[in-house]
Amino acid sequence: MKCPELFTIMQHNIRKPILDEDNMIKGEYHLLIETQGFNECYKENCAAWDKEKQMCRKVGE
Repeated sequence: MKCPELFTIMQHNIRKPILDEDNMIKGEYHLLIETQGFNECYKENCAAWDKEKQMCRKVGE
């Protein structure tokens, strides 16, 4: 088993009201930004890192 990569999803919701000339809310602008990607493999998250084979091992192997 190789050290697993970490998949991340980050979402930003941006909302801004639409106001008329009397400062009454008539609606809103809504923008959703989503970023997806893989982070680097984190050796410190593995149970046992095998330096020779450069892979993660289960403890007791």
